[in-house]
Amino acid sequence: MSDSVVRDVRLVLCGTGTSAGVPVIGCDCAVCTSGDPRDARTRSGAALFFKDDEDRDRVILLDCGPDHRTHSLRLGLKRVDAIFFTHDHVDHTFGLDDVRRYNALMKAPIEVFADARTRASLERIYQHIFRRHENVNDSFVADLAMRTMAAGTPIDFRGLRITPFEVLHGRLPVLAFRIEALDETGAVAREQPGPLPLAYCTDLSAMPPAAWPKIRGLETLVLDMLRYRAHPTHLTVAQATGIAHEAQARLTVFVHMTHDIRHAELSAELPPGMELGYDGMAIDGA
Repeated sequence: MSDSVVRDVRLVLCGTGTSAGVPVIGCDCAVCTSGDPRDARTRSGAALFFKDDEDRDRVILLDCGPDHRTHSLRLGLKRVDAIFFTHDHVDHTFGLDDVRRYNALMKAPIEVFADARTRASLERIYQHIFRRHENVNDSFVADLAMRTMAAGTPIDFRGLRITPFEVLHGRLPVLAFRIEALDETGAVAREQPGPLPLAYCTDLSAMPPAAWPKIRGLETLVLDMLRYRAHPTHLTVAQATGIAHEAQARLTVFVHMTHDIRHAELSAELPPGMELGYDGMAIDGA
């Protein structure tokens, strides 16, 4: 039995596509016209569901991209307690305006965690939220409590320890997250519930040496896999499966795929313990 203070932990992949999504606008390739719903990929992001030590339902978003409204309606979300951003690119941040609806439902602010670069970008783009006092009309905007996080500094949130660490997105360092449950003493629990310990690593082209300890000893690894051909800012199929082999998580799930990848075909070729993610996929552990 788990000694963690959280339970019923479940990760849902809200979207598993790259920045253009799949189908790609104006494309009639086999994947974009596929009848397999797993080939339809909205922009990447995930939601972590769990019950805290007071048996309250909690939801954490990992990124909040432009398809967030679609993700929310699919999942029936009625609350979001926190958002953790990996980086400031459009396909990971342009759903932030929609979270105001959770404020109305929860009657509480949402904590938003981002590194200094991403925080500055959010505050610049969403001035109507962060500089609300300057709005001509006092309209309905999101109520957000911004927190600055840094790689290597763990954040304890509602019974979870979320440790940001740097990976390389081309030449740009961005964040990935290792997520673990805590016990009653505030230490990492010996027995982890559901898909934990979990690492969420989207948008990367290289795993720096300092990142490797964060992806060891995992139950679940969620990992970038863009396409077969080389790309300057994302992992190829060969690179992603190579990292998965080295990491040796019980389950590795690949995300952030473009229309080069046909779900049924590549799935049949993956070794045991590796799977392609798809929109709406729920991961709750063994």
